[in-house]
Amino acid sequence: MKLIIKVALWALGILGVLAIVLVALASWWFRPLDHTVPHGDECLDQPQGENLRCWDVLVPDNVGPEVPLLLDLHGYMSSKTGQRGLSGFEEIAVREGFIIAWPQGIQRSWNAGGIQWLSANEAPEVPGQGCCGTAIFEEIDDVAFVRDMVVQLMGRYSIDPERVYVTGLSNGCAMAQRLAAEASDVFAGAACMSMYLLSDVPASYTPIPVMEVHGTADTVVEYQEGKWNGAIKNFEYWRIRNGCVGESDVVWREDGHELLRASECTNGADVALLTVFEAGHLPYTGMSLDLNTSEIAWSFLKETTRR
Repeated sequence: MKLIIKVALWALGILGVLAIVLVALASWWFRPLDHTVPHGDECLDQPQGENLRCWDVLVPDNVGPEVPLLLDLHGYMSSKTGQRGLSGFEEIAVREGFIIAWPQGIQRSWNAGGIQWLSANEAPEVPGQGCCGTAIFEEIDDVAFVRDMVVQLMGRYSIDPERVYVTGLSNGCAMAQRLAAEASDVFAGAACMSMYLLSDVPASYTPIPVMEVHGTADTVVEYQEGKWNGAIKNFEYWRIRNGCVGESDVVWREDGHELLRASECTNGADVALLTVFEAGHLPYTGMSLDLNTSEIAWSFLKETTRR
C-alpha cells in the first residue's frame, strides 16, 4: 500500500511539473510580440505606423532569372516560423526553383476583413464573422503591407511580376483570399487551406484563379455552412465572381479526397475546392494525412500567370 501511495505521489509530482512546463511554454509562445524590433530576415524599408513589418525569405540556389514568388501566410496565433515548418512549401520551392516568403502578422494575426465581434455571445447566428485578433481590432492595413512587401522583394530579387502567388492557413487563408480580391493586379493566383473569403470583392477586381482546401472534419472552421460561409458556398461565391460559365465538375476523386473545379471562367481564372474527407483544420501532409495538399495547390498555381 505504501508503495502504491509513493508511486501515486510520484506520478502526481511528474504531472505537476509537466503542467508547469506546459503553462510556461504557452506563456512564452503566446507572449505579445514587440513589433518595433525586426521579426524576420527582411523588413519594409519604412515602418507601418509604429510597426516594423517583416518576413523570412528563401531564395533557393537553383533559381534562375524571372522566377515565381509565393507568399505563405500563417494562421491565427501562429507565426512565420510555424507556418514554414508546417506547410511543406519550402521543399517544393527548393525543388522547383522559386522564391518563397513567410510574412509575420501583427500579434500573430491578419486583418482578413469581415466584422470582428468582441465575444461569441455578441456574434450573430449568421455566416460571415470577421477574423482575426489584434490585426482586425486595430484595423491593420495588411493589404497595403503585402503590396509593399512584394514591391520590395521585386526590387531585390529577379521575380516574374506575372507569377506572384499567395497561400496560407486558416486566418492566413482568409487573408490570401482578401489579397486575391483586393490585389488582383499583384497576384496571379491564390490557393490556401481551411478558411473562406470574409471581405467584399471590389469593383476593381480582375478574376484570378482561386483554390481552397478544406477537411470535412474541421472543427475550427467548419466545412458546412454555419458560423462561417462553408466550403461549398465559398466555392460558389468565387465561381460567380470569376464569371465561370462551365459546369462545376468533380474532375477527380480518390479515396479520401476529391477536387471540384469550375472552368470556362473570365481570364481563364478557374475556381477549385479540394475536399479532404475526415481531415481536420491542418490539412497538410504529415498531420495524420498522406495526401500532399501543398503539392496540389502549387500545381494549381503554377499553371497560371497574371493577365
